[in-house]
Amino acid sequence: MADRKKDIHIVRYFSSLITISNGKVIKVTKPTISHCPLAGFFYKGLKRSGDLPLPRLKDEIKKVIEVKIEQFGFCSKKRILWDDDESVPYGASEMITHGLKNKIIDSSVIVCDGAGTVVVSIPQVVQGIGARMHSVLRTSAIPEVIDRLHQYGCHTINNGGIIDQKRGVIEAAKEGYKNIAVTVSAYQGEDLKSIRALEKQYGISLIILAICATGINKERITEIEKYADLVWACRSREVRNVLCIKAVEILSNASPVYILTQKGKMFVSGYSPNIFKMRKK
Repeated sequence: MADRKKDIHIVRYFSSLITISNGKVIKVTKPTISHCPLAGFFYKGLKRSGDLPLPRLKDEIKKVIEVKIEQFGFCSKKRILWDDDESVPYGASEMITHGLKNKIIDSSVIVCDGAGTVVVSIPQVVQGIGARMHSVLRTSAIPEVIDRLHQYGCHTINNGGIIDQKRGVIEAAKEGYKNIAVTVSAYQGEDLKSIRALEKQYGISLIILAICATGINKERITEIEKYADLVWACRSREVRNVLCIKAVEILSNASPVYILTQKGKMFVSGYSPNIFKMRKK
């Protein structure tokens, strides 16, 4: 039996760092933003978040995570891992799911709370993990979650809940996958240059998706511009200012997704084949 005293998960939502342990939210840090269009769209309590005093705003953020724990088993052994429905317009898991279904990619390297880095090639599992996911910065291994991922044919890079996307790509390449989508935290700072270098080393093609850029610095923006294929700008004004004019395509106005490469554009075409044709009308 796992030592539940060590059950610690840290996720980033609404710019706050939220700590979860044994199915309870135990800490919510002060958010650096007061409004998120996507959060306001999904959660009534955050619709007018800019009007809320800080204690109330932190409480609403906490409630969102508590709902996910209660309804979807977030950060617990009851975690729902299979989903065939779409949840978020222009969401990363939705794009990866369609990329797998349309055979634009043959696998993905994503992060699952309770398991860490996971190699997944089943669209419904990608969506099950990612549909209600926030940026997971740290997680603890939950054996029940890892066991079910293995039953679905997924590959975890270890049994300790470690998050290491570069190692995940290497494991996927060793399994024989050639076209791989990998999600990275825009905020946390995985080395994108070394991940991109794996293409040449292993003879693979990568789609690098940088998730949630709120709060990142100029150096990280430059790194993302140089090595990523897509970036979710979220509430980063700097990303919007710099990458808006350099993107080959922009999806969504309220919470923009910048496509930075032609390869990224081809990947997104699997999400909706007519999306770029529609934008030209």
